[in-house]
Amino acid sequence: MKKLLVLALFLGLSLTNCKSKVYSQEECDAALTSAFVAIEEEAKKNPQAAPLLAGLQQGKIKMVEQCMEGKFDPNCLKSSPGLAGIMGCVKK
Repeated sequence: MKKLLVLALFLGLSLTNCKSKVYSQEECDAALTSAFVAIEEEAKKNPQAAPLLAGLQQGKIKMVEQCMEGKFDPNCLKSSPGLAGIMGCVKK
């Protein structure tokens, strides 16, 4: 019985992951570029944010990949008001 329950749970999670929206690289790259412009504006006002911005820019390729997997919504990223907005766009 336990094996059947575990198998059903595994299949349910697998099917849920298959249904997630997948975005193109162009959509994700454009959305992240837009979000980074807003973050750069924030960094200009707060010099202490510069190291954070540099770290995010290094991780941009990984963020594009995550967006393409459906972990970020490009439409949300485009309208995000900076760093707080990006964090709000992460799908759980």
